[in-house]
Amino acid sequence: MGDKKTFQEQGYLIVPQFFSQDELAPFYNEITRMGKKLIGEDFDFFQGSANFTPQNQSQFYDALRYLPALYRMSSSMRLLEFCRELGLDFPCVMGSCNMRMDRPSDSRHLFQWHQDTLYLLGSANAVTIWVPFGPVSLENGTISVIPGSHHNGIYPYKKISDKPVFEHIPLLQRDLALDYEVDETQEVIVEAGPGDLIIFYQMLLHRSLPNLSKQIRWTCQVRVADLFEEDFIKNRYPMGERTNIYYVNYEKPKTGVHMKH
Repeated sequence: MGDKKTFQEQGYLIVPQFFSQDELAPFYNEITRMGKKLIGEDFDFFQGSANFTPQNQSQFYDALRYLPALYRMSSSMRLLEFCRELGLDFPCVMGSCNMRMDRPSDSRHLFQWHQDTLYLLGSANAVTIWVPFGPVSLENGTISVIPGSHHNGIYPYKKISDKPVFEHIPLLQRDLALDYEVDETQEVIVEAGPGDLIIFYQMLLHRSLPNLSKQIRWTCQVRVADLFEEDFIKNRYPMGERTNIYYVNYEKPKTGVHMKH
């Protein structure tokens, strides 16, 4: 199904129609049910609701990470087997799976160039799986990537908040930012449709692009690490919800050169 060589060289892969509409249906149903409960009876999966407020949207967004459909997709044996085919020896689901809701013309939650590893940690060969529930493109909003950028390990970064740095305090994207000028001439904009699977190494440089359409852009993110990756074992399985990048030294990946932080 996947091209392992292309994935390892480029750092990302798009697999058309990995999930069927029947597999996506529980998300539509559960999200709509949640929206009508927390937002208002007029809630629609793609159109949203006239009753959105900053407060109920925040609560709604927080609840989405606990959807049963998200857990079923994350633990799909077909999905984990696909990760194994791409080179993860013993794939395990990380605790950072979530839903993303990008409303039209709302740029508050867009992420600039970054590497997921910086915040989520995991194994050096960990991957992010990105599944859209509608078309993703320049109009609808999507992600863009820098092919091959995962070969360089962790890029320079800087702390941008006043949160203290202690071993057991997680650091988020409001705390750390890339301290590196990305060559955007190498940028590739991802285009995909509902049920397609976009998988990329957590160390791949990527960013999110704004939703310029009139509909909500829905995606889910599943993160998978490799329990048998040697440095992951040596570091006693660091995960971003219980420590941070200042206490983990990622040795150079098998595919590239390590950059000290």
